[in-house]
Amino acid sequence: MIWLPKYNGSLRSMMAEGHGSEYIAFKSLEEARSRSDSVVIMQGDDGGTIYLTIPVRNVSCGQASLNQLLADIDAMCWADPNMARVFYEIVPSAGAVAGGMGGGRIVDGLWLHPEVEKLGVRQDVEDLLRGQRARMEITGKRWF
Repeated sequence: MIWLPKYNGSLRSMMAEGHGSEYIAFKSLEEARSRSDSVVIMQGDDGGTIYLTIPVRNVSCGQASLNQLLADIDAMCWADPNMARVFYEIVPSAGAVAGGMGGGRIVDGLWLHPEVEKLGVRQDVEDLLRGQRARMEITGKRWF
């Protein structure tokens, strides 16, 4: 059995290896800031849903705010914090992000899963990523 570090998106790592591509992941937001092509990927349900992606260069908030954002989004969706993670990876521009429920996309800005988008939280997410708010209002917002 191969044990992968916690910061490694295992499905994406295995897919890259299977296609002969290099998989690059970072341990922290600060480490990811060293590469202009790095992205933040938030997922829930242990990769069953990619909640959002955004290039790290578009993130002004800190690690604690990203962790809170993930907790807030996951509370509205799967509500299983043990299976929600933030990853920092290199993904080709306009590339696909492997994951369940259709996976995700890398765009020049914020990509939200369509089901998260339906919750009407885009502005709150963008404000948090810009460091303009500490939390989202999630009361009464659930996708199931």
